[in-house]
Amino acid sequence: MTYTFDTQKARGDAGESFLDQVFATDYEVCPATRQEQRQGIDRIFTHRRTGKRLAFEYKTDYQAARTGNAFVETVSVDTAGKAGWAYSSAADYLIYYIPGDEVIYVIALEVLRRELPRWAREYP
Repeated sequence: MTYTFDTQKARGDAGESFLDQVFATDYEVCPATRQEQRQGIDRIFTHRRTGKRLAFEYKTDYQAARTGNAFVETVSVDTAGKAGWAYSSAADYLIYYIPGDEVIYVIALEVLRRELPRWAREYP
């Protein structure tokens, strides 16, 4: 299968739109500013009842339903050793959506980072 930027962007946008709708019941969902996006933040959620604000990074993985594997980017540019989103995102939480299985995982990025060494050993 050949991937193009426009196709991948459209699929990512569809996932973001779906997630916005899912969480809009309990949260005011606002797209991140350009500066926040550069920090790996996609949305700011404000809880409708408590007013608590949290930053989220969205990931939509169309391959995970087929492969049974989640993709966690630890290196973004391997030749430059640039950290991937798993390490570089300033978001509080990751929301990982798997279309097809219609599964949504929510994990604190702090917890994800703590588990990465173990996952790398267990799931090379």
